[in-house]
Amino acid sequence: MSEIKYLVDDFEQIFSRISNNENITVLRYGDGERSLMIGAPVSAQEGWNAPSEQTKLGKELIKTLNIESDNVYYGVSCPCCDKTAYYWYMSHISSKNITFANIFVNKNYTRFISEFEKLTRDAVVIANRAGKKNKIGNLNILKYYSIGDQCVTFYENELDTLIEEIKNDFGNKNNILYVVSAGPLSEIIIKRLYDNNPNNTYIDFGSCLDKYIHQKDTRPYTNQNSVFGSRNCWMFDSQKTNFDVTVVLTTYKKPDALSLQLEAVQNQTLKPKKIFLFQDGINGKYSINFKNEFLDKFDNVKICSENMGVWERFKFARDNAKTEYICMFDDDTIPGIHWLENCHYHMQENEGVYGTVGIVLKKPELYPYKGFFRVGWHRPYHKLARADFVGHSWFFKQEWLNYMFDRTEEFQTFKYAAEDMCLSFKCKQHGINTYVPPHPYDDLEQWGSKPKYGLKFGQASTAISQNYDNCMNMRNALDKYMKLGWALLKNDKNYNIEKLNNGIKLDYYKYFVKRVIRKIKKILNYKK
Repeated sequence: MSEIKYLVDDFEQIFSRISNNENITVLRYGDGERSLMIGAPVSAQEGWNAPSEQTKLGKELIKTLNIESDNVYYGVSCPCCDKTAYYWYMSHISSKNITFANIFVNKNYTRFISEFEKLTRDAVVIANRAGKKNKIGNLNILKYYSIGDQCVTFYENELDTLIEEIKNDFGNKNNILYVVSAGPLSEIIIKRLYDNNPNNTYIDFGSCLDKYIHQKDTRPYTNQNSVFGSRNCWMFDSQKTNFDVTVVLTTYKKPDALSLQLEAVQNQTLKPKKIFLFQDGINGKYSINFKNEFLDKFDNVKICSENMGVWERFKFARDNAKTEYICMFDDDTIPGIHWLENCHYHMQENEGVYGTVGIVLKKPELYPYKGFFRVGWHRPYHKLARADFVGHSWFFKQEWLNYMFDRTEEFQTFKYAAEDMCLSFKCKQHGINTYVPPHPYDDLEQWGSKPKYGLKFGQASTAISQNYDNCMNMRNALDKYMKLGWALLKNDKNYNIEKLNNGIKLDYYKYFVKRVIRKIKKILNYKK
């Protein structure tokens, strides 16, 4: 289980360094900054707007994410407030010095004001023009540089001139506190000034200075009794939590699915560190050849001249992936963009093998035709669920592949089957469970396989699961695993598989009722 840290603890660490006149830098990023970087439309509370395309401002913001120094902190959205933004930042920022974007607000706001007003050092203020003549705490303000209300327009027309003016005035001077409150421009301003001279303190204080700049409280967190004012946010300890994932895509006889897979993987909110391709060979009169321009999009490509079966891709991953985590995909599986995020998030509390379709064996002697139920994209469930084994996509620790190939030669002879069982079976021998993360009906982007693609590609005539011989191999392999003492869920006194099955059914009934109600409202032209 990953260690977590809290908002109040990080405040003490960071603000004590500011109070001690140490030259540190704090850049803070929230939903607005991320929207600008990915080209999503923004309509900010402060009144500025950005179009649904990546602007020059957004492109330069991305370049601010690459500072690696013990004295530079990146404040990002926390998983308790915006999990998707948190994972996006954690896989786009290489620095381990990660703190909270709301480090100075929420439960810390009252303490921040108290500590901020103790600061008396020389300061340069870069903030909204409304505060130019105002007293900012007890700082000795050397100069106040004004920022306009429309940050995108200001960036395009005035920012370069402003930065040059600041450099000319103070660029060669050290040990100055730069107080910055300029929305998304703050990070660009700080990055440019830091690159020019890192021997100063550059802090994006943001809206917590509104009481000085605008002479009023503008945010609900200023009220200690509000939900925001009492919130002590949390995040995984970035010094001890690894976010690096290698994705391994497989292609066999479904080349039309591969480009869709690659696009879905490239757009993951938890950005993969590496993307590999394993192309299995086709024993027959034809072959599938991809253009080099397409293959160049992968970090590692293995092209087999003959059919190697379903086990070889796992060996390829074991021998080539160097990241903490691996995510494997069948060639018929197109994930939602939050799939890696979904697996990693739940992995931090419940370490295990994760997959998008879980098999729970009720009467294993009848498998694969009867005696089991599914959970995952075939039968969605909004909660974390355990399973005996999983398929279609696997998310796990790289080191566990050593277990999979430890004295399993007799199972590898099945060639086209039993690899999914083997991974869970061997991990279970080491006390590692198998899970399916939540697949909520109302958020397909969390799913490991989008149903419209899974039904299209997974039921094609080329699908391995449609082959009778492979089904018999599954049957025979399961018998062998059970003889070796596979601890199945049905025998776990601490887990109720019928409760899980009933929960899956209840989720479906709720979803069905909601759909019926929506259709009735549509027919009746119902309006709230």
